[in-house]
Amino acid sequence: MKTTRIFAVILAMTLASCQKESAVQEKEEGRICLDIGLSLSIHESSSALKATTAIEDFRVIIFRSDGSEAMAFENASDMPDTLVLESGDYFVEAHSENDLPAAFENPYYHGISDVFSVTAGSMQQISLLCKLANTMVTVVYSDRLLAGFSESTTRVSSAEGSLTYTRDENRTGYFRPLPLEISVNLSRQVAGGGTENKTLNGSIPAPLANRHYEIRIDASTDEGNTIIQLAMDDEPIPLEVVEISDGGGPVSGGDIAYGELIITEIMANPDALPDSEGEWFEIYNTSERTIELQNLIIGRNDNDRHLVAEALQLPAGEHFVFNRSAEATAVSNCYNYASALQLPNSGANLSLFNAGTTENPGALIFALDYGADGFPSGTGASIALDPDHYNPVSALAGANWCTAISAYNTGDLGTPGSMNEQCQ
Repeated sequence: MKTTRIFAVILAMTLASCQKESAVQEKEEGRICLDIGLSLSIHESSSALKATTAIEDFRVIIFRSDGSEAMAFENASDMPDTLVLESGDYFVEAHSENDLPAAFENPYYHGISDVFSVTAGSMQQISLLCKLANTMVTVVYSDRLLAGFSESTTRVSSAEGSLTYTRDENRTGYFRPLPLEISVNLSRQVAGGGTENKTLNGSIPAPLANRHYEIRIDASTDEGNTIIQLAMDDEPIPLEVVEISDGGGPVSGGDIAYGELIITEIMANPDALPDSEGEWFEIYNTSERTIELQNLIIGRNDNDRHLVAEALQLPAGEHFVFNRSAEATAVSNCYNYASALQLPNSGANLSLFNAGTTENPGALIFALDYGADGFPSGTGASIALDPDHYNPVSALAGANWCTAISAYNTGDLGTPGSMNEQCQ
């Protein structure tokens, strides 16, 4: 097996520089300058690094915190040095214009910023890091396989597209992060002029964006000795190797991407129990994979955070409840964080972070200010996100939330741990 080399390339490409403005700002406006960086990790099996996408060609959209579009630029190079925005809360999204279901040598990049505030007369710099948003797949055939079989092809396919890797294919395939099926077809000539065929199937059930999966295929002409080996390279994540044989497939873990978990329901003002016992909030897994919640960090504003120490899993498309006490709800899919976090009735910024420490958490997964304009409030009733808006952009808009109307075990109103009711 040839040695795998890993290259990490970090390109911070500044498109705009903040400069002092001598003009007097209007009271209701502030200014920002936007720096867009490109973070690229390349696992390279041959000898040359692939050229990066031109960041100047990325589309850039600035959204208000309610999800409405404030301004957009078809190319990042079209942005002025500074942008004038009305006072308010915003976030920025940028992406390359090559989002295809499956294609060779087609890295697609995407980035979304945290929500930031623009105040009257202010000038601030906003940084946005774009990362690879599709899944990299390469196929490597062993020397023994190439010597023993005259024909070898591997088809990697998702519900949206597929690519075929022949025995001499050395390009990288890029897929949207959807479940992938692997089908390997081998053939060789046998004595008497006949042909022997061998087929092996495998899968990558939960591929991640910004990950490189190398499928290593080894086969001999002996019956029953065919192996697919899957390697995932991503620095600084250690190498994970899973062998795939007939009837089996790999299950891979990894960092939680932005928006794969969102907050969908909040009980900040219980009536049946004191706040110290009855507060809770609910999250939802928007991804297509099971997510490990151990070491997740939950936070309120910037100073109160709690690390989830228990080994917990949240399957795709399901809810999970964080209780302030065991009495808060009667659901089984829950975790009690005790008094580490309080949920003010007037609102707060709730955040979910990847693994780290409470002082220095990992990358942001989702953040929501439930006291922002448009969000409802209620005594003895939770506020709940309309199920039609279960996505990380729509969830930020208060207009997509409403107060619960069904009672749960304490007598207060809410649907902890289950699908929310439609907002009327």
